[in-house]
This record gives sequence, structure tokens and C-alpha cells, in this order.
Amino acid sequence: MDVGKKKELYSLHSLLGFLAMGKTGGNPPVSAVLTNGKGDVLEKAHTKEFGGNHAERELFSLFEKKHTRSLTEPNLSLSDFILSVSLEPCTHFGKTPPCRDLVLEYQPKELLLGWKDPNPLITSGDWSSYKEKGIQVRLDPVLANTSLPFLQGFLKRMKTGSPWVWIKVATSKEGNYTSSDYQKERISGEDSDLYLQMLRGKFDAVAVGPNTTKIDEPSLHFRITDSMMEKVGIPKRITSLIPFFDAATNLFSALTQWGKESVATHQLEEEKYQPYRVFVLDSKTLPNESFWKKQEELTERYGKKLCLFFLLNTEFGVSHVLPDPIKTKIETLSLHPVFPINKTDGNLFLQTLGKIGINTVLCEAGSFFPNFLENELTDEDCILEIRNMEKSIPDGIPFLYHNEPIHSEFAIGSNSIFIRKPKRRI
Repeated sequence: MDVGKKKELYSLHSLLGFLAMGKTGGNPPVSAVLTNGKGDVLEKAHTKEFGGNHAERELFSLFEKKHTRSLTEPNLSLSDFILSVSLEPCTHFGKTPPCRDLVLEYQPKELLLGWKDPNPLITSGDWSSYKEKGIQVRLDPVLANTSLPFLQGFLKRMKTGSPWVWIKVATSKEGNYTSSDYQKERISGEDSDLYLQMLRGKFDAVAVGPNTTKIDEPSLHFRITDSMMEKVGIPKRITSLIPFFDAATNLFSALTQWGKESVATHQLEEEKYQPYRVFVLDSKTLPNESFWKKQEELTERYGKKLCLFFLLNTEFGVSHVLPDPIKTKIETLSLHPVFPINKTDGNLFLQTLGKIGINTVLCEAGSFFPNFLENELTDEDCILEIRNMEKSIPDGIPFLYHNEPIHSEFAIGSNSIFIRKPKRRI
């Protein structure tokens, strides 16, 4: 396979991983491509929505439809073909049979893998069954780098029990996230709205704190509007070099590459890209009726109970009790009970999301999540600051991480996009 074909292969894996991310539930968003020895693409696929086909099973299903065979015809020979998969094929029975058995059935010449599967249910690294069938297996570091942005959440959850965390905030040109009197106002420029909505569609959950829930009454659902398309800016990458295996920067880079191009696909499957809507409540400042009505309308529209609610206890650890009418509303919006937490329970919050099967969480921040999670964030997590260089709040309140070193930078219209690495404050 020549250099040009290899670039095309990795680019295709990037697109497939991007399309899969955000709609596979607790499953990893895997990409799979079948090529001949020259690198010509014969079939491609990605993991379907949760409960559907894994990438390998979807690929071979599509391949068979194009190469119909009778019952008396022997299995299609793939002896000269190469199967590349971003994550090691599963070896256990879940909602679908093991993908490893399917690969063994088709017997490609070579199996290229991006990552070993850390899932404890998987017999990872035991490739003897492949070798017995004459299938060469090897790890491909370029494929691993290409697919890491889409698999990072799954890999982290399997290893730690917690999802991949992004803290997202919009700031003024001074680095302030709000005015000193906490006045409600728009900060980010509209030219970045499309890409930030697409980013929301890539995450399994979007979370906000109690003040944002009360004051802004956010919907948190994924949607693309005509206005976003009309006002979208042209994204630019400012930092020229991206370190190998930098999942956060590469995810935002993929967003700028594939986001606008794949709008039609995301609009067509809007209900599949809906994240969990996570609200942290404070019983002293519960949201108004209009908030609950908005969430009820979204639940009815998508036919899924995607809300999750956490309730802050008092500083003395005394549990708050929600009024019965609020409890009734929550039952219509969520499949889970209200989770009580204290202000120091950042790890419990993340572990709870992980147990639900949430691989990635986008915390849309004012001050709550930067403080609540500051001791739980790792080098793998991401601080995303959207700084509007045309918006001034000179006497505002600075974002907690506004002075952390910039890891990488993009620009969309008037917005500078800073990706920072969290610094643990212990």
C-alpha cells in the first residue's frame, strides 16, 4: 500500500470514528475498513447506535450485500485483503456475538488494530486463534493516533470508571466568564455556534451546575439550526504542531474537518446523537416551571428519558429533600433516581456517570464544575475556552483556568479556541 493510499485509509478512519462518536452509548465508537493489498477500499463501517452492530459486523454485513452468494457457494475468500479496525474485536457475547469469530470466519490476510481493548470482558492480546487461521495481526500506531480522539472516553472509563471530561466555558477577551453582578448575557460569537453544537453531539452527556440550571434554564440537547449554518465562521488551526496521541486537540481538529461536511448526516439522525442532559440541582434555588416544561417537551420529542439529576446536600452533609411535585417531574424525565452529592463529591459524580455507561461528559461551565472537579481531572481531560476577542467584560470574574498554559489553539471568526490541560490542585 503506497503512502497516498495509507493517508486515505487513516482519513477514512477519522471520518468513521467521528460519525460514530456520540451515538454508540456505552459502546466504543469503532471504525473498520476493508481494503485489498493495493489499498483500494472495498467496504467501510462504524459502530451503530447502542444495541446495533459493532463496526466489524456492520462491515461484513455490507460487504456480503454487495457480493451475494448462494447457499452452495463457499465463503468469500478474503485471503488477499486487509481489515483495519480501530479497536481490537470483541471476544464475548453481549448484545451481539463476538466480532472475533466473524473475523475468523472471513479470514482476511492481515488484521491491523489501533488499540487493544481494555474491557475486562475481553480476552485482549490473545491472538493465537487468528494465527491458527493464517491471519497476521499487528498494532498500527498511526491508526491508534487517528482513532484516539473517538476512543479516549471508552478507554478512560474502562481503566478508571470515570468518563473523559471536558470543561467548556465562554469568556470575554479579558478571560472573564461573567460580569461581577452575574448578569445573564451571551459571550461567545455566533460564528462558532455550529461547531460547538456539533461538539455537543459528540459527547455522551452534557452537564451544568445549579446556577446555570436556575438562571439559564438550558435545554442541553443537540440541534443544528439554519441560523447556525448561515453564520458559521471558517475554522483555522493556529498551533501548527499537534503532539502524537493528543486526543483533545485531535478531536477538535476532526470537528473542524468533518463538522460542517457531516451536518446533513447529523440532522438526519438527530435523535441518535442526543446526549444525556445532566443537571446538578440545589434545593434552595430550584429552576422554574419553564425549565421543567422545556425538558418535558424534549423528552416527548425524542421519546427517551435522557435527563440525569444530582442534588447538592448542605455544607454540613444534611440531605436535602425535593418537594413531591419536583420528584414527580423528575420521574417523567429520568430513568434514574436523583443522586445526592456533596460539594466534595467530584469523584462520586464521575463514577456515577461511568456506571451508567457514559464515556464522555461535556461540562458547560461557569464556576461550578471547575471547582467541583478540580481535584478529579487528569492530564487526559480537557479545558476548552472559547474566548471572544470582540467581547469585553473588563470588571468581570475570571475563569479559574484562564491562566493555564495553552496546549493548542484554533480560531473561528471572532472566537479564539484555547485547549488547556487541567492542573490538579491538591
